[in-house]
Amino acid sequence: MTDKLAAARRKIDALDRRLAALLARRFATAAPLKSLKKKTTDSARERIVLANARRWAGKKYYAAAAAVFKEIIKQSKKLQA
Repeated sequence: MTDKLAAARRKIDALDRRLAALLARRFATAAPLKSLKKKTTDSARERIVLANARRWAGKKYYAAAAAVFKEIIKQSKKLQA
C-alpha cells in the first residue's frame, strides 16, 4: 500500500469515527420522539431533511447525500417503531 493511500485511509477512518458518533447522537435524539408523534412517518419533515442534506452536500454529492439520508431516516423510523 502506498503512503498516500494509507494516509487517505487514516483520514477516512477519522471521519468515519466522527460520523458514527454523530449518528449515534442523532439516533439517541430521534428514538424517544415516538411519544411526541401521532405516527412514525412524517412525509413533510422527511422532504425537509432530504432537501437540507442535498443543499448542504452541494451539487457534486447531491445524490449520494440523499441516499445516505434516506437510510438514516429509515433507521430512525425503525428506532421509533
